[in-house]
Amino acid sequence: MGAAQYDIEIPAAGTVDFVVDVAGGPTDLTGYVGRMMIRELRSDILPLATVPPDGITVNATTRQVRVRIPSSETAGYNWERGVYDVYITGPGTDAWRIVEGRVTNSQPVTRS
Repeated sequence: MGAAQYDIEIPAAGTVDFVVDVAGGPTDLTGYVGRMMIRELRSDILPLATVPPDGITVNATTRQVRVRIPSSETAGYNWERGVYDVYITGPGTDAWRIVEGRVTNSQPVTRS
């Protein structure tokens, strides 16, 4: 299964909310959890941001994964560009990368 491609634009201190259909991969998604990191470059050791586990919901019935990063989190982002991916991991060590892409963080130009 190849990961879906989806680029994200984060409006200045805005909420990010998107849903990904899980195509292929495990038959039963019961007990799966998600994780997501944003890095400036894939090879970077430290991430620019990590989405907390409660920000990713895996729905076994609909085979969809919802990622939600609230504005309270994105307000602290001070970088402009990066790359990300989202993995889902099963009760064992079974892990699947389901989506990846570029992230643009629209920083405001006019500030007080």
